[in-house]
Amino acid sequence: MTSMSRRSFLFGSTAMACSLPAFASDPEKKFDESADVVVVGLGGAGAAAAITAADHKASVIILEKQPLATLRSNTRMSGGWVHCPDKDGNKEELRKYFRALFSAKYDDKPSVGEEDDISNGMAEYWVEYTPNLMDWLKSLDPELKGQKFSGPAQYVNFPGAKTSSYASYHLMYPARMGKTSSYNGPKTEATEGEALWRALEKGIQDRSGLIKIIDNAPAVALILNEDGHVVGVVAKKGGKDIRIQAKKGVILASGGYEYSAEMRKAFLPGPSVGGFAFYGTPYNEGEGIRMGIKAGAALSKVSTCAARMIWAPPVYHNGMRLGVTTVGVGAPGSFVVNALGDRFIAENKIMGGITNNSVYEKAAEQNLDTMTYDNMPAWQIFEEEIFKSRPLANLTRSTVGYGFVDYGAVDNSDALKKGWVLKADSIEELAKKIAETSVNKGRMNPQKLTETLKRFNEMSTAGKDEDFGRNPKSLKPLEGTVFYAIPLFAGGSNTKGGLKTNAEHQVLDWDGKPIKGLYAAGEIACGLNRGGAMLTDALVFGQVTGKAAATKK
Repeated sequence: MTSMSRRSFLFGSTAMACSLPAFASDPEKKFDESADVVVVGLGGAGAAAAITAADHKASVIILEKQPLATLRSNTRMSGGWVHCPDKDGNKEELRKYFRALFSAKYDDKPSVGEEDDISNGMAEYWVEYTPNLMDWLKSLDPELKGQKFSGPAQYVNFPGAKTSSYASYHLMYPARMGKTSSYNGPKTEATEGEALWRALEKGIQDRSGLIKIIDNAPAVALILNEDGHVVGVVAKKGGKDIRIQAKKGVILASGGYEYSAEMRKAFLPGPSVGGFAFYGTPYNEGEGIRMGIKAGAALSKVSTCAARMIWAPPVYHNGMRLGVTTVGVGAPGSFVVNALGDRFIAENKIMGGITNNSVYEKAAEQNLDTMTYDNMPAWQIFEEEIFKSRPLANLTRSTVGYGFVDYGAVDNSDALKKGWVLKADSIEELAKKIAETSVNKGRMNPQKLTETLKRFNEMSTAGKDEDFGRNPKSLKPLEGTVFYAIPLFAGGSNTKGGLKTNAEHQVLDWDGKPIKGLYAAGEIACGLNRGGAMLTDALVFGQVTGKAAATKK
């Protein structure tokens, strides 16, 4: 590719136009700022990368599109779970588990990952880094606490799940979890993802001599030299282009594409804009993926998500629904039906276990007889006891805890008044109310929903779900004469696939060759084909890429 054609490729589109050359010579004179390593995005992966690069004596500039004062990343809005197997556990069994986790292959079953060399290489990094994650986080802030949970890993059918001394930690600063959001509150009260963020934030602050943050500065393009090596980043700051030199490397850690309608249409199955919702940050719009593509990066498994079926009230960001972390799906006294009134899945598969991060595939399943998407949205039907006993959305994290969705009263009364929750004095009336909603469009059949309730109650009384094999412990008939419903959309915390990388998370082109000077970590390049340990992946490969970029010669 000639120098002119490369410029046309990189900066030809209106959306990414920067009127900048792909610098070929003496690029230092053309830059506004310079550092050894430039990190794009200040979530878990970006913070870990910056801290690690600084610990290897590299100067770092972090570009963040959000204002620091109100920074709300997926890491910060999360539940704050970090996977950290015991150090003295069986490493070979742990290796088996992580290899299966990254490839989604075990025994002689087909591999979702389809790239055993890369999957196995990433697993090796997890074997090396995960047993030390809590020690690493506490080295950033000794005040951080973690509640340890030991036992089998989530994917219990994978080899090593029960024999690798697996453990995970729920992060916090106080001795017990709170019931309200700790966003921007005192650090001593921080819990969940907020606690994780405060530890990472302190790690960055303690390295302020080497780490500089430029906020309110969305990155828009990568700068390549004549040889195709990434040598910098273009960002927007105060309406102007700023050019940041990266002497050793650029690390893209800008998150997924949850709130890019065009990328949803390109990559997600089914009605991807109206049928999906996410409860992570709405600032994830896929910019890093766009930048990587323009630099020649290949894509991999872009349609994968950490997603199931969640509640999404009619609150929108750029025309897309904001989801909430949903409480109670699959609880005793409730069941889930599709848009027609039929059950279609064992409800316990929606919320936990090995299916927790792949139910979106079932939600987006097409009815081949009618060519319709009958599970989008589905509906959770539940009794009054559930409505009165708990908030239907988690109030401490996610879009509610971080101010994107104003949920209101803890007793769900505001959600009911707003029409986010439907209530009726009979199951037939509830079905009619569902049919009248804009998302159901008259598909709900009152007779069918009535029959579904009757059969579910009979099976629950008998203690066996003969239709879908739901966990017997969760079977309980819906009691009383008052019924409630909320819509469930495909979705969850984030998308996962994106830029194709090797095991070291160097970004690869379509020929499988590394693009010199370019790395990616976090959601933008997650290799967990079935796993949901996104925070752990971000922290591990943030450290891996930070070290690799800083020590590059």
